[in-house]
Amino acid sequence: MNPKAEESVTSVIEREASRRGDARAGSHLFPAGQLVPFILVTVLFFLWGIPNNLNDVLIRHFMKSFAITRFQAGLVQSAFYMGYFLVAMPAAFLMRRVGYKSGFVTGLVLFGAGAFLFWPAALAGSYGFFLLALFVIATGLSFLETASNPFIAQLGDPDSSERRLNFAQAFNPLGAISGALIGTVFIFSGVELSTVQVVA
Repeated sequence: MNPKAEESVTSVIEREASRRGDARAGSHLFPAGQLVPFILVTVLFFLWGIPNNLNDVLIRHFMKSFAITRFQAGLVQSAFYMGYFLVAMPAAFLMRRVGYKSGFVTGLVLFGAGAFLFWPAALAGSYGFFLLALFVIATGLSFLETASNPFIAQLGDPDSSERRLNFAQAFNPLGAISGALIGTVFIFSGVELSTVQVVA
């Protein structure tokens, strides 16, 4: 190969590498002018980690409160993850038609409604009612997760999308740890009921 041609190819490659390096250095992790929506959606990553880890705590609590079998207690996980299975695709289709904002709003409304359903479920003392509440919470989380991941990736410079998404997802395990702590401290009171008290 001609030494001049080889030198020309080498200089083109070096210029291209330099240009990419400059572009990556200039790509900001946090989108300029859109920091507030980025923070709000990142908080959602933390929030949906909480109910994911509360399920294990709830199973033990339900087994004591309703004197149910392990199989019946396992329905907690089934009801929760069935919400993800049934709603994830419809959530994606809805957001494709009407946008991310509707997905976030729908998810938050369903999440809040499911959380509020725990109160009448406790008054009714119905295990099935609790399972319904968990299912509604999971449908809300399905909307939120389906909206949050692509939203974070598209919010800002495409060159930093994977770093931005990894940063936001790093808060999910913190939520999971918080969920276990919240469940242990606030759900388990340390009071052990007898079988007669549970039946009454």
